[in-house]
Amino acid sequence: MKYIFLIVLILCLFAGTVNAEEWKPVSIVDDYGYVSQISSKPETIVSLAPTNTEILFALGLGDKVVGVTEYCSYPEEARTKPIVGGYSTINIEKIVAQNPDIIFGNTLNGKENIEHLRELGFTVICLNPDSVSGTYSAISTIGSAAGCPDVAESYILSMQKKIDNVTQSVGNTTTVPSVAHMLSVDPYWVSGNSTFQNELIELAGGKNIFSDVNGWGVVNIERLITADPDIILVSSGSGMGEDNGNVLLNTLVSDPRLSQLSAIKSNRLFVVDSDTFNRGGPRIVDALEELSVIIPSSGSGSPTPTTASGFGGLVLCIALAGIFLRRK
Repeated sequence: MKYIFLIVLILCLFAGTVNAEEWKPVSIVDDYGYVSQISSKPETIVSLAPTNTEILFALGLGDKVVGVTEYCSYPEEARTKPIVGGYSTINIEKIVAQNPDIIFGNTLNGKENIEHLRELGFTVICLNPDSVSGTYSAISTIGSAAGCPDVAESYILSMQKKIDNVTQSVGNTTTVPSVAHMLSVDPYWVSGNSTFQNELIELAGGKNIFSDVNGWGVVNIERLITADPDIILVSSGSGMGEDNGNVLLNTLVSDPRLSQLSAIKSNRLFVVDSDTFNRGGPRIVDALEELSVIIPSSGSGSPTPTTASGFGGLVLCIALAGIFLRRK
């Protein structure tokens, strides 16, 4: 009996040693150059952006999430988490009440809010992915900070494989349709260069007709007519009318000045969903796969205006907020 007790004691001590060695302190540099030292494995997490929330759940960390924003709608389980505010309207008191080990923020949370949280002693890592590679970096950073770097690396590899499959499948196409991604009307907001939309349009075999526009910008109707895109992607998430109709789509198809646009005449307008494409999270792969079907298949025939799950509306809010912050 004495020997059994000694064996159990040794095993317990060994297990304790293993657990103590499981976590190795890490230094994390966020997208704004701020360095955070993480000395113990985070057990509770607050996410201040939908992108971060989607990444956390994709990496199997959803059970550790104790706070999200009102915009964190995916996956469905994210809707059950306590809400700690919006983007720039985060509620510091609610975050403090959750007492998270780590907070994943975003530039739209506002510099003052982020600094205040850090002054209160919280570890805050800000991420702002604005490209496919930026998404990979965000996933890697969250994985390293939360203690699952291998899971993050595996997830990135799976995304890269899917993206490679898409680019290979569209690589043999002989035509490159011009594409406009439109976000809103009055004025017309479009996706230009240095945006996810621009990059994914090109990866899917198209050419962004407004690639000379810096970021998300405004074009007038004359510019739209002159550009004459082959395909128009219409955001579903902004400009909704009182009857829940898409004001942007209705304007495009009813304005006589636009009746001669190639995309209008050939019915190559596609209403695309708000979140998948614009959040810069794991689902950009889904958006690319959607685009790889829409763009090459629009080279012939006359499809009717349709709805595709994958793009749109929250990005307008992000674009406007980004411009506001830059002007400040």
